[in-house]
Amino acid sequence: MVDDDVQTLRLMQELAESAGLQPVMFTRLASARRALRDEVPAVMVVDDDLPDGLGADLAREVHADPRMRHVPVLICTAAGSERRREIERHAAVIQKPFVLVELERVFSEAAGG
Repeated sequence: MVDDDVQTLRLMQELAESAGLQPVMFTRLASARRALRDEVPAVMVVDDDLPDGLGADLAREVHADPRMRHVPVLICTAAGSERRREIERHAAVIQKPFVLVELERVFSEAAGG
C-alpha cells in the first residue's frame, strides 16, 4: 500500500489485516519500488497523487514486470473522469473518498476469500 496520508494507510492496514493479509505500507513510490525488487505482493493499493510521482506509473511498471503481471493494482484517486479513464488503462480505480465495503472486498479476494 502506498499513500502519503498516514491515516489512510492505517485504515487500509486494518482492513487488510482483518482479511488475513500482512500489509506493507509506504508513503513514497521510491520506497515501494525498492521493496518490489525482492517481494511480489498479493495486491497493491496505491494513491495516484504522491509527492514523488503518480501511482498509475507504478501500476504500469508492475504490470510490465513478468513476475508481477498477475498482481491486481488498484489506484486510489479523487481525480475527475478524464484522469480516471487514463488510469483505467493500467489499473483498476477506487474513487476517493473510499467506500469501505469496496476495499474490504478487494482485500478479501486477495486473501483468497
